[in-house]
Amino acid sequence: MKVTMLVPSYRKTGIADAVRCDAHPDMDYDALERSLVTNNNADVTFVDFATLDACQDPRVKLVTKLLGRDAGLAALGFYHHSRGVDCIFSNSESISMPLSLMFRMSTAKRPGHVVICHRLSTSKKKLFFKTLKVHKEMDRLFVYADIQRKHGIDVLGIPVEKLTHIHFHADTDFYRPDNRRQVVANQISAAGLEWRDYPTLIGAAQRLNTLDFRLAAASPWSKHTNETERTELPANVAARRYEYGELRELYGSSAVVACPLYETDFQAGITSILEAMAMGCAVIATRTTGQTDVIEDGVTGLYVDPGDVDGWCRALERLTRDPALRESLGANARAWLLNHASLALWVRQISSEIANFGVASTSWQANCKHFAAGEKV
Repeated sequence: MKVTMLVPSYRKTGIADAVRCDAHPDMDYDALERSLVTNNNADVTFVDFATLDACQDPRVKLVTKLLGRDAGLAALGFYHHSRGVDCIFSNSESISMPLSLMFRMSTAKRPGHVVICHRLSTSKKKLFFKTLKVHKEMDRLFVYADIQRKHGIDVLGIPVEKLTHIHFHADTDFYRPDNRRQVVANQISAAGLEWRDYPTLIGAAQRLNTLDFRLAAASPWSKHTNETERTELPANVAARRYEYGELRELYGSSAVVACPLYETDFQAGITSILEAMAMGCAVIATRTTGQTDVIEDGVTGLYVDPGDVDGWCRALERLTRDPALRESLGANARAWLLNHASLALWVRQISSEIANFGVASTSWQANCKHFAAGEKV
């Protein structure tokens, strides 16, 4: 089978040795491509921003100039990487929406279209899905939060059989418990930028001056402002960028991993939450509208209400004073993640859906051969 992967980022190159040497987590798109090639004998074409930069097609360049890079990537996929393909995998609705409109305007039979939808509830998506009904040119839509799935069904009118709630993932080989690491009983860590409510966590830190807060306030993809850069930090709070190996060490040495969030209806914070859970860490997160599918309060972690400085103080004091509870939460979190949100499971779910189109195509081609030979099918 032939598969095109449209990924709105620059592919990390030259990291295979680092992954093998346990210095870098596996990238989900690399793991998905390997699975398709190894298990499904797929011919995979990987299309990213570097591919877009190298493209000289005036149609693609015009779309990119007028509508942006994601739409340009959709045009590149449509004009150059959709003919004779069994399935296109779009790793964002910002690609799949314009691509679907291009399919609609074409007279050619389109390939299968499998989509990751990160957030369906923005106003722009309502125009595309409810009014223009772009979901008609999509075969499977994976969403990372159940509330987004419900929004897709109830508000946007996407057929229920097309929408699947899938958990995001962590590389459980890279992020794993290590009994050799020394946990610092008063160390609290937090990571990421997307919708992070660091001012509330810093407010708690000002009251809990015996605790040491280390913030990995950075993200390779978030467009959100790093609020730690414009805040006068207390003496017990430090913020900087951490590389992958350093971040794993930070999680592993922390008594608690915190994920303070502003209210939002999608899975903000999910990457750092799952990484910490994979390592068997005790996690505290803000209970937002979108962050409800992973942590079971009191079982795999603790929740705090949005903007609740007092709540953060109580939760942090509770866990730093109760190592048995921390151990229990961490063990339960790791077990849950292995069963629901590992990178390996994510790959199996996505590749299985993509492979269905290869099976359908092979069956169709075989029927054509039998028909040409005059056989009954």
